[in-house]
Amino acid sequence: MSYQHDRYNGHHGGGGSGGGKGRYYRNDRRDREHAPERPEAKIRSALIKFADDPECEPIDEIPRLARYLRDHLVSSPAAIAEGLRTGVTELPFKIPFYAYLLSYLDADLAQEPSDGPRTQLTGVLDDFVKGFQAYVDSLKWRELRLCIQFFAHLVSLRVVAPASLLAVLKSFIAVLDEPGVSYTRARQAGLCAGEGVLRAGVALHAHDAAGVNDLIAALKAFSDGSSQAKSLVAPLVRSYDNPEDVEVDLPDCKETIQCLVKSLVDMQDASFERRPAALPEPLPPVMAPGVEPLLFELSAVLVPPDALDLEGEEISASGPVVEDGQPKPPLKQDVPYVYLSVFPPDMTPLETTPSGYLVRTCMMDMLNIYEVNRKEGARLLLDLPRWWAYRTFKGRDDVKEEEGKETMQWMLECTAVETVLSTAFILPTAPHSSVYYYALIAELCKLSPTTVGPAVGKSIRKLYKLLGDEAETEAAVLDVEVARRFTEWFAVHMSNFGFNWVWKEWIPDLSLSPHHPRRKFIRRAIELEIRSSYYDRIKDTLPSDFHAPESLAVPPEAPLPNYEYEDSQHPYFADAEALLNLIKKRSKIDEVVKLAQTMVEHITSESSSAEAHVIVRSIAVQVILHVGSRSFSHFLNAIERYLALLRLFSKETQAKAEVLDTAGRFWRRSSLMVGIVFDKLMQYQIVDPSDVVAWSFRVGNATEGVADGGLTVQGWEMLKAALDKASGRVAVAKHKVHTVKKEEEDAKARLKASKGAVVDDGMDVDVSIQDDMADSLDSAALTAALKAHATLTRDQKTALVRALDEFVSYLGFSSSAGTVLRHESWQSRESWGLDEWSSWQTWGWYRQFCRAHTSQLRTYMNTLESVSLSKLDSMPGADANASAMLKSVWELSLSGE
Repeated sequence: MSYQHDRYNGHHGGGGSGGGKGRYYRNDRRDREHAPERPEAKIRSALIKFADDPECEPIDEIPRLARYLRDHLVSSPAAIAEGLRTGVTELPFKIPFYAYLLSYLDADLAQEPSDGPRTQLTGVLDDFVKGFQAYVDSLKWRELRLCIQFFAHLVSLRVVAPASLLAVLKSFIAVLDEPGVSYTRARQAGLCAGEGVLRAGVALHAHDAAGVNDLIAALKAFSDGSSQAKSLVAPLVRSYDNPEDVEVDLPDCKETIQCLVKSLVDMQDASFERRPAALPEPLPPVMAPGVEPLLFELSAVLVPPDALDLEGEEISASGPVVEDGQPKPPLKQDVPYVYLSVFPPDMTPLETTPSGYLVRTCMMDMLNIYEVNRKEGARLLLDLPRWWAYRTFKGRDDVKEEEGKETMQWMLECTAVETVLSTAFILPTAPHSSVYYYALIAELCKLSPTTVGPAVGKSIRKLYKLLGDEAETEAAVLDVEVARRFTEWFAVHMSNFGFNWVWKEWIPDLSLSPHHPRRKFIRRAIELEIRSSYYDRIKDTLPSDFHAPESLAVPPEAPLPNYEYEDSQHPYFADAEALLNLIKKRSKIDEVVKLAQTMVEHITSESSSAEAHVIVRSIAVQVILHVGSRSFSHFLNAIERYLALLRLFSKETQAKAEVLDTAGRFWRRSSLMVGIVFDKLMQYQIVDPSDVVAWSFRVGNATEGVADGGLTVQGWEMLKAALDKASGRVAVAKHKVHTVKKEEEDAKARLKASKGAVVDDGMDVDVSIQDDMADSLDSAALTAALKAHATLTRDQKTALVRALDEFVSYLGFSSSAGTVLRHESWQSRESWGLDEWSSWQTWGWYRQFCRAHTSQLRTYMNTLESVSLSKLDSMPGADANASAMLKSVWELSLSGE
């Protein structure tokens, strides 16, 4: 009874767990959740969800939606404009149909005897243009470009006046002639103008052929001027190609602006007789006799300059370079976006044709928009055929051959996979995290495994072939950074689908040189798969040929730690065991340090002091790592508790190098753990980024069998982590300085304002004292922030100088580094050995170093050139070919062309 009584009271506010709200609170909440949707929200939803039903044809839905909008045109024009703006900028594949919708609505309204209804439609367009102007003011380039595509379709349908759109496009073309314009700004403005012409070229050319031709000529001049930069970031390379050679021909590499220009020139050569064939056919509106087209006039625009922060660095409207205390990734890269083609043009769109360019860029826009929701993005990618002309993709039974029109019939799944991979492989960095692209391909496979799976398999085989095919002596191969990402994606994808792959296809390649890129791919992919699973499981998925020691495919041991003092026969077993017992018991740091110092004194009595410090340093580092090897939390606890011990033995540069060597030996079977340990050692400032840079060239490649001084993937990952750590610290420190300065300026302003208020009250005030108080507000916080920024900037410069110096020392003075640059050597690369392949890989990482860290290198360009590159002219033994290539890559990367 008491239980029932409590329940009763709880529901009716008399006590119990309901707290007096119980049923009535839940009823109120239910009422709010089921509250009727506001009319404005319904209108926006109707536009955004237009034709989402996969069973319907979008063109058939236009009359119904037009009638619905007409009923609300007078009461909710702003909601209609907002819905259109959202649909245009977030659902780019619907843009033609939104234009057809307004055209149909205009034709319907034109049948009214008065001009009132059409005036309301003009109001909707006015509201849409206001949003467009907001995008212009904040330089939201993607939204700008998509709105211009919408206007272009409206021009073709005679809803927007062609002269007004042409004026808008000329405003964007004018950006190309701005003094000192950055490549990124010019590229974005050029895309806005060019894509407007591509979609509305027929109408614009009919209105002003000379104006359209001038636009295309300006775009072509800009494209031709960026040819050198394209070769620097091409995903395919040949060792003998000089990046300054604009005639380098890599047919599988496509750059966006060049593809756009080629598409426009094709339409120009055909006198803009017809629009791109992939665009869907509009629903012919029925215009009343004698009624003039709407021809809405777009407002003139002026593209504002890029925003600058207090230090003169570019920022975007999205915010500062630091967010939540962490540096954000680069907001832009001042180099072309060059894409890799994986499939032949009969299977996927050729970007240099008008239709191919439109389909490809639409997919790329979707990748960027749906980065926040990959599942929805994958679903929409596979639904794309409904939104393009019937002949665009295969699988439409109602496709008919039409004279004079291209029957494209591309494979949707191959197009989607190729677009995702080519974007993920953009150099120097992809627009989004690599994991997003890998996960998106996995989602595509899950949605349609029977169709997407074969496309993924074909792409893996093609990319594997591009790692190096000696049968084609002139063929370019994957850039080392692209090969690294390909390996990473392969391993991640296999982990999502049970590690099932036809490994036997690659058994013949086990006879290649152990240093060949294909052999390295196999070895690296298996290592990454083991990270995602466990050693024995991955080993069991491989054919027996890969188990043989001479194959160098499967690691001989699981990625376990290598604790050197585990053997009781080790001469320093007792010392290590004593220190281990103290640390396991979580003894105070003073006790541990005292024991370590006693060990140094004891060993010094038997050998030198320097040797004693080396031995005890090794024992201390390995014991801490051994305690922390049980889990990541154990590792963090151990290193944080005994930081003082590590700092005691890492005061000099040589001592820091020995700490890294010891950690590398301890985790020699796991490059992943080496990276994690090094990251924490840098985080706690036990070692400096420059120390890790030196280790990357000196020891970081030992387990992968490369020539001394060369660099391969593990060494590059350590090098990149060190440089990123140094740059991230500088960004955080810089943000701190700006924050403290702003706070103190605000405090000074408040003090001066209060001084004025006191004077107004008639009180006697010593004005000089007030001024002194304001000046004294340059607090210790600002002094400390400036000092920290200066220190971290010096550390960053030291790390960059060390990295460039290592590259120059190896590539400029190694005979093999110069040999691999010769054309005849590339043609006979099947005979290359360790030295040649090591040099080839190091050249690749040098290119990535220059293009990925351009902004930092420019900051210290004079110092870097005088300290490192000057060696090529001042020191004997430099190879002429290598010196020329080093300088060429450096100058092109930093020129900003």
